[in-house]
Amino acid sequence: MHRFLLKLSSCSLRNSKFQRLILPSLNLFASGSPPPPSANPYSADSFRKSRAFSSKSRALGVRCISSEAGREAIEYDVVIIGAGPAGLSAAIRLKQLCQEKNTDLSVCVVEKGAEVGGHIVSGNVFEPLALDELLPHWRQEQAPIEVAASSDKFWFLTKDRAIPLPSPFDNKGNYVISLSQLVRWLGGKAEELGIEIYPGFSASEVLYDASDKVVGIATKEMGISKDGSKKETFQPGVDIKGRVTLFAEGCRGSLSEKIIKKYKLREEVNAQHQTYALGIKEVWEIDESKHNPGEVVHTLGWPLDPKTYGGSFLYHMNDRQVALGLVVALNYKNPFLNPYEEFQKLKHHPAIKSILEGGTVLQYGARTLNEGGFQV
Repeated sequence: MHRFLLKLSSCSLRNSKFQRLILPSLNLFASGSPPPPSANPYSADSFRKSRAFSSKSRALGVRCISSEAGREAIEYDVVIIGAGPAGLSAAIRLKQLCQEKNTDLSVCVVEKGAEVGGHIVSGNVFEPLALDELLPHWRQEQAPIEVAASSDKFWFLTKDRAIPLPSPFDNKGNYVISLSQLVRWLGGKAEELGIEIYPGFSASEVLYDASDKVVGIATKEMGISKDGSKKETFQPGVDIKGRVTLFAEGCRGSLSEKIIKKYKLREEVNAQHQTYALGIKEVWEIDESKHNPGEVVHTLGWPLDPKTYGGSFLYHMNDRQVALGLVVALNYKNPFLNPYEEFQKLKHHPAIKSILEGGTVLQYGARTLNEGGFQV
């Protein structure tokens, strides 16, 4: 599995090239036909009429069948849950290996977000080693990796001071990027290799055969009222089956957790207990005179108390933008601690306020992070 340095970034879709990732029906093969405007985009029809059922895809082993539950089912060789860096990298590498072995496999990536990259929230200092291995020519292919890390700063914050400390990080050769933009770019590369990507479809259930082997996932049913009854617009989920199913859901994925518990994977290898944190992030556009592209700042201390694990980051990206974030471990003992309020305090620290003053918030988001626990 290729490695990616992950933390917290989100960006709006700007490149028309990736419109294909939002509406699969816009990128049909000749044998496909788009659903009528009135059709539910989340129905089984969306799969059946999409490019997954072109003559080319059928030649790769993609089949539309009826499942035992009465829902339609699609069969692929490999089904990947999650169109993040891990899921897309796995899909791309699999297709590369197919080319090397002069064979082919049908590969489907299911993504719950309405667009590829839409659920990626990461303030990211990116180490390109994994991408060098996966796509060696990315520098010549207009990848959204432009701002090289130029300096490292590490501060201990008190309420009104930023005390410089020796930086424990070495970001020479790394880049300050938007991981969301990189994931969109990877999505385009995946599609060029013939990988089917379905954004907007949430995997809600793991499918097993009679021997308890994982054989795929089922997408979420649509058109269910609050009391559980079916509306007139009800659309059943779709079973997406594969000879191999890869779960790349990210931090504490719901289906991954079910599988871990079902097969007692942590008990089998005596894995350490996993710990988590909450990361909150904003992207600001600041005054050009305060902008230092590539500057990387990490802090510890205030506004968190000495008993609470966490810290903040400030990354100078391109286009006069900075990513500011606070990470707070979710094992904090103070029941009155509010991570959002702590983030607001951080923005009023003199060292941070002086950079943000006169600027504008462009984007904001939050997500949970894996923080610890060695997993074999």
